[in-house]
Amino acid sequence: MTLSSSIDIGMSGLNGFSQELQTISDNVANLNTPGFKGSDAQFADLFYQDNSSSGGSGASVGNGMQVLPSVVNFSKGPQTQTGVSTNLAVNGNSFFVTKDPKTGQIAYTQDGQFQFDNKGYLVDSTGNTRVQALTSNGTLQDLSINGLQNSMPKASSTITLSGNLSSTGNTPVVQNAIKVIDAAGGSHTLTATFTNSTTSPGTWTVAVTDGSTPVGSGTITFSNGTLVSGKNTVSLTYSPAGVPAIPLTLTMDMNTTTYLAQASSLSLESVDGYAAGTISNESFDQTGTLILTYTNGQTVNGPVVALANFNSTQSLQHAGNNAFVTDNNSEAQLGTAGATSAWGTITSGAIEGSNVNLSTEFSNIIITQRGYQAASELISTANQMMQDVLSMKGQGA
Repeated sequence: MTLSSSIDIGMSGLNGFSQELQTISDNVANLNTPGFKGSDAQFADLFYQDNSSSGGSGASVGNGMQVLPSVVNFSKGPQTQTGVSTNLAVNGNSFFVTKDPKTGQIAYTQDGQFQFDNKGYLVDSTGNTRVQALTSNGTLQDLSINGLQNSMPKASSTITLSGNLSSTGNTPVVQNAIKVIDAAGGSHTLTATFTNSTTSPGTWTVAVTDGSTPVGSGTITFSNGTLVSGKNTVSLTYSPAGVPAIPLTLTMDMNTTTYLAQASSLSLESVDGYAAGTISNESFDQTGTLILTYTNGQTVNGPVVALANFNSTQSLQHAGNNAFVTDNNSEAQLGTAGATSAWGTITSGAIEGSNVNLSTEFSNIIITQRGYQAASELISTANQMMQDVLSMKGQGA
């Protein structure tokens, strides 16, 4: 081996330690990048066959260092609560699946900084790729709230009252402020008037009106102060102006009484139906199911976030923006959170942080610096020895 070979070996060391420092620098720079996965530099030694010895048997001679592709560390980072309901974190090794709508490129990430864009699609932090949902037949589709922005109205059908109807005298008992919803989502206020029969003990006439306009009437029956089963409802047909008629049933709770010694205490227990509503909140449950809450108090389950698992993550390659791609997307096993323990669960309102360990990186910096200094000193020493040899030759001449 010549002195020039020693310089070459030293140069391979400088190159290797420089690239390791680049890897460390990238890790440290992304210490606070959500979903970032740090990398570890990889090296291997170089040998060649020296056949200059007698007999030409050949001996393996060290020839320096070769730099191998860095290896991504896919260990989990810590979770941080953000309070943003569309931010998601996977409690497990699964990846979210995203798709570039322009190129169709599928990517995988554990960075859950998601939000809905102005087109109704759940997108990543760049806004350029759309989060994928898994359909019931196992295919991917863009996760969107399109078609779900509004909650359609539902007409009221049942009015329930409860309390006590005092049978003292013939003074009617009036229940005001019964708000019902028509088929178009409009709100109307009805009044129910209860009149004790003077000829049929235990029987009360119920008359329902919309202002001064009659809606319908019927009777309810008590026996010994308590309601008779099957005799506690009044069927009505309400026809508000300009909208289709709706059937209504006025029901008295079976706990309703008509005790003489108690004053009337009738109250509105419930009215079903609801007006139209718009989205007031979006969130996800542990299975990744989108839950939409509307201003009318209704909730609807939407699409389910798709997850991907890999038998081996070695095929995943950095693609920027905390995402990874693979040459063969068929290697990805698609599923949803909570299906089995292997898929983990999803936490809404949180993101996974970087998995970079700053203490480890500082230790690596020191080791890399020492290695670089040693390789540099090796080159300086070999160079000085070459100068000495040249000087000796010059003196001999």
